[in-house]
Parts: sequence; C-alpha cells; structure tokens
Amino acid sequence: MTLKNRIFLQYRGNVLKNKEAYLEEYKRVLKTVEKSPAQYKGKPIEFLYHPMFLSVDDFKKFEHLTEQLMGILRKVIDRYLQDEEFRKHFGFSQLLEELIVKDPGYSIPAPMGRFDIFYHDDGDFQFCELNADGSSGMVEARELQNIFQHSLAIKELEKDYRFTIFEVFYTWVDALLKNYQEFSGSQEKPKVAIVDWFSSEVPSEFIEFQKVFEERGCPTVVADIRDLTYRKGKLYYEEFQIDCIYRRAVTWEIIDNNKEVKDFIDAYMEGAVCVVGPIRSQIIHNKNIFSILHDSMKTPFLTEEERRFVEKHIPYTTIFDTNNEELVDFTIKNKDQLVLKPMDKYASYGVYIGRDFTAKEWKNIIDSQAQKNYLLQQFCRVPKLPMAMFAENDVDFVENNYIIGLFMYNQKLQGIYTRTGRCNIIGSVVECFTVPNFIVEEKL
Repeated sequence: MTLKNRIFLQYRGNVLKNKEAYLEEYKRVLKTVEKSPAQYKGKPIEFLYHPMFLSVDDFKKFEHLTEQLMGILRKVIDRYLQDEEFRKHFGFSQLLEELIVKDPGYSIPAPMGRFDIFYHDDGDFQFCELNADGSSGMVEARELQNIFQHSLAIKELEKDYRFTIFEVFYTWVDALLKNYQEFSGSQEKPKVAIVDWFSSEVPSEFIEFQKVFEERGCPTVVADIRDLTYRKGKLYYEEFQIDCIYRRAVTWEIIDNNKEVKDFIDAYMEGAVCVVGPIRSQIIHNKNIFSILHDSMKTPFLTEEERRFVEKHIPYTTIFDTNNEELVDFTIKNKDQLVLKPMDKYASYGVYIGRDFTAKEWKNIIDSQAQKNYLLQQFCRVPKLPMAMFAENDVDFVENNYIIGLFMYNQKLQGIYTRTGRCNIIGSVVECFTVPNFIVEEKL
C-alpha cells in the first residue's frame, strides 16, 4: 500500500471515529475561511475539509514532467518567433502576432503558468490545459494551506507524518523581479502595477500580491488596464509612473478591446515598460497548442522521444471543422469519448463533455455552439477519490473527481493547486471545491 493510501485511510478513520469533533472543527474552519482573503467574486471560496496528500515522489514526478513539457514548448515558441510560415498554424490576428513577436526584454516567454493535469495513483497523467495567461488560484492555495496547517485533520496525523506546504506569493514576486532586472539592467526596485479589467471590486488575490510587492520594497498599485496613460515615453496610472507591470489582463480581451487599451499596447510595443508576463505566453496558452503538438507535419522539429511524450500525456486534439462532414459524423457517433472546448476562454466557459449530454443535446451543441474557434479533444480518464463532505450534522466520504494545477514560476514548479467536484467539468462554472495540498513524509 502506498504512503498516500495509508494516510488517506488513517484520515478517513479519524473522521468517522470522531464525527462530532470533526463537525465542530469543520464549522470553525468554515468561519476562518469566510474571514480570510480566500474569496471569489466577493464570496468565500467553496472548499472541502479534506487535504490532498501527496508524496515527495509525486512532487519529483511533477518537476520532471513539467521540465519535459517546457522543453517541448520552448521549441514551439522558438519556431513561432523564427518562422513566419509556422505562425500561420495558430491563426492569430495581425495585432496579436505583432505583440507576440515583440521582444519583452527578458528571456522567459511564459513567466507565470498553471499547468492543469489529471494525475492517477498508478503514476499515469495527462495535461488538461496550460494556463499561461492571467493564471490564478494562489490566494486560495495559500490560505487553505495555512488554515489547515493548524486544523484537527493535520494535528491528529502529525505524530506519524511530516507535512510540507508551498509558498506562492513571495516566490512569485522574486521571480518577477528577476525578469525586471534582466529588462532594466538594474538592481533597483521597480514601481509595479498589477493590471486587469475591473467591473466592481478588486479581487482579494490582487490586494494580497500588492502587500507582498510592497514588503519587498516595490511601490505598487492595482489598476484597470483601461486607465493607463502613455505620455512622453512613460506609462502612468494617474500620476503613478509604472516601471513594471504584473499582467493579469488576459490576452484575448486586450486584442478584442484594443482601442480601449491603446496606451498599454503602445507602451508595450515601444519597450517603455516591463510587462510580466509577455504577450508571447499566448503561444502556449491558446488551447490550439495541443492540436499543433499532435500534428507531426507542423512539428517536425520534435524528437521521437518528445513525440511519444505528446502522444501519451497530451489528449489528442484537433480543430473542429464543421465543414468536415466525416469529422462531424465521428463527433456525433463517439460523443462519450470526446470534449468540445473553445480555443481561448477561461474558467471552463463553453466546454462541453459529450457524456454529459444526450445524443440530441450533443447534436444541438455541434449545430449551435461549436461553429467557430472550437477544438475537439479526447476525453481524459479523470482521477477520483472519496473525499469528506460535511453537511449540517453529518459527514460522508463521497467520490469526487479532481484535477491538480501545477504553478510554474519562470518555468520551474513552485506550488500545487487542487480542485475537486462530482461533475466531469471541474471549474467555476459548475460545482467546484478547492482543497489544500500537503507533501507528506513518514516519520521514522
């Protein structure tokens, strides 16, 4: 029996043996989370009182597999920057292509990423998608880790195990500053703007990052990207002159609303400000990257070993062409093995999993929803785990699907973010819970 299985059985035994104490503890933790910065759209995040226990070997595997993937992705990025013909496979607009090709002033093409994987107990894994544009979830991961560190769940296990958590705020600021130092050639601390689109209140995650930047000696503002002004070769938010931007505004919104953010685009194109992450992260963020990786005619520069990695660990993906009658017929007949997803949206919007729909509903989705900029993808085997779900006066262990997000800072694994749910889609558009992650080692 693996270490993970042993600790799971021990945790489940502790809960079921002492339900009353754990029900009270769950209520206490629930109130603590409500008062914490772990908020989504102004409400406390949904979570399960069930830590995800991972071994040191799991983490080493994550490091190895992300290193392998980054080697492949760097080849794709380099080919995109060098080869005009290769760029055509991505179908980007002229403006987006110009922004991608523009040198950001430092060498890392995707400084911040969250690579989501389905990871099974037998060690098999598949990448679900690569979030390299406005990645989020750090505040949820941090707050739940910190809260659970002092919980009954961990305290009862500490006599037998050591637990390690991840630091994902200070490490990100340090990573960003390395990129800024390369951009500026200076060790001076920059004035930083965290930018996105804001329709109401600023997300708590941005406020938490602002605090950490300022602790590191960087004056920092949180700004709507539409409110930036470019004058005399400098970019400003009101009268605050910006040296470095931590970009959370996603690329497709910048392109779609380019007239509203002309000052930002002009400053970027003229190299007047350091923007972390650069627009070229879109090369790997756009979900079309999976279909390109699977097309050997488009990627002859990959080695045989790299191609085997793609075939085994990236779900087969192709552009969904509604004019291709053979492909449409295949999609209709094999709905339970297929997923339709948009090339560039987030939070699982517009994703349709065939097995969740009747044949008639699936046909209607094909005819009405997936007509433009959609991908057809193999449905991945989703890992499952019985997880503690607390009701008002009871607790039961209910099978949940889960997906693990790997935080990548300057292309190195820095932390883990796990979401669970009973639906096939695990994202904010449906029932979705966050759980804290711990690396577990047995005490000798």
